[in-house]
Amino acid sequence: MENATFQGIQASQLEYHLNLVKEKYRNEFLTPLNENLENSLEEADCQLENYKSLASDYNEIINDARRENLRRQREIKKQGRNKITDLNSKIYQEESNLQQVEVKNEQIQMRLKQVPTEIQEEKEQISSVREAAKITNVEFYAKAVKMFQERLGLKIEKTKDKKMKFIYTRIDPNDDQKEFCVSFGIDSLSKQYYGKPGITNILVESVPSVSGLQSLIDQINRSGNLRIFVKGVRSLFQEYVNNPVDRPQQL
Repeated sequence: MENATFQGIQASQLEYHLNLVKEKYRNEFLTPLNENLENSLEEADCQLENYKSLASDYNEIINDARRENLRRQREIKKQGRNKITDLNSKIYQEESNLQQVEVKNEQIQMRLKQVPTEIQEEKEQISSVREAAKITNVEFYAKAVKMFQERLGLKIEKTKDKKMKFIYTRIDPNDDQKEFCVSFGIDSLSKQYYGKPGITNILVESVPSVSGLQSLIDQINRSGNLRIFVKGVRSLFQEYVNNPVDRPQQL
């Protein structure tokens, strides 16, 4: 009986101490551990939310990038289609222009083939007209030149060195056919006629030598009036014949 009571007391004390140990263990280990676990769980939840937010932002960025890429691709395709349309239009226009050019070229080639024949016909017509004119007028011109030389006593020649030579007759009363001549050239490569304004005429020689020719040369250089020059030279030669005392010794 006593042993049972003692054992009961020991069991109660043991249980009491066991409870104290459990309480101490709970207070010293389990409670802080639970708090740490709860804190860790809260932090984990926060980090998870952050990760979810970051993942959402990342997905939004990716989606925006994809949408922008698709938009750009559509724009590029649209621009490409527009360029292709423009190029096709230009190609069509160029082909149309080329066809027109080819048609014009064919017309020109046909015309060019006709031109030599037409030119030859024109040449033949002109040649016929010239020959007819020569046959018709040669005697008239020959008579006119002969009359001009006989009545006026003047013949104009072009020398081999491309000088103009004026030969006068009917000046000396003692020798009606005696020749007096004066020659002059030009100080220029111009192909214009002698005596035309803008050309410098130069006295070459005078047979016989008479005074005053240079002033006539200067005058024709200023005015270009060949008629006055011809009359002036004749007057100088007539004065030379009529006044032998005043004859110059040299040109």
